[in-house]
Amino acid sequence: MAEFSFTFHQPPVAGPPHKGRSRSPKPECCDENISQALEIVSRKNSLAKNLLEESQICTKRVTIARPISMSHQPPINFSVVSEGLYRSGYPQTQDYPFIQGLKLKTIVTLVQKELPDGYQEFIQANGITHKIFDMAGTKKEEIPVEMMRSILAVVSQTKNYPLLIHCNHGKHRTGCVVGILRKSNQWDLKRIINEYSAFAEPKVRETDVKYLTDFEITSLGHQPQAVAFVSAIGRFFRLVLLVVLTMLIFYPIGKLKVQEQHPKSS
Repeated sequence: MAEFSFTFHQPPVAGPPHKGRSRSPKPECCDENISQALEIVSRKNSLAKNLLEESQICTKRVTIARPISMSHQPPINFSVVSEGLYRSGYPQTQDYPFIQGLKLKTIVTLVQKELPDGYQEFIQANGITHKIFDMAGTKKEEIPVEMMRSILAVVSQTKNYPLLIHCNHGKHRTGCVVGILRKSNQWDLKRIINEYSAFAEPKVRETDVKYLTDFEITSLGHQPQAVAFVSAIGRFFRLVLLVVLTMLIFYPIGKLKVQEQHPKSS
């Protein structure tokens, strides 16, 4: 089972002064800086803990159905998004044995660049469909709706799974795509931003956060597969509820009429 760990280094806390040794008082600005640093570290640790718990639950559920071998080195920032869907940074030669163990059907690359040595040969040898999108990060320009629509058309289709989605470092571009996919699955915004930040640290881009915050799923012009499925389930349960309520309303009346038609003999 894959395990994910997040380590954050806290600044050292000063111990008590030694006897007989005078200590000059700390400037107030130093105390303020230390307090701010501790607050940031505390926030990161809390965020990492929550994400770690979610990752472990998700990974446990996924690996029951599809065991993942960790005997080889995974790509940088590798993680399970959902069953059959993975994310990472750009795979390198040493990562190929691990990727081979995922038995991928599709790889989605979010950056147009020269492929690493042996990457194309590895993809062809394993019968993997390779989709490349020349997606600029939000740092340079806003991601066009048409680009995101084309990416989600591949990533949201389970027929393309197992699927790995990656950019250079598995942080910003990958984080934006996964964030929009989460939004289509009706995750709340805070949870989406927390996941993005955990992978993007220590370079959380405000332009990415704004993009994820402002993006409207309706701008895609269609419902992604996951949202359509959720909507269908909702309609089914509403129909069942309507049938049950109808039966509860009319059943007592029908039973009363039957009793009136067949009065008990005295």
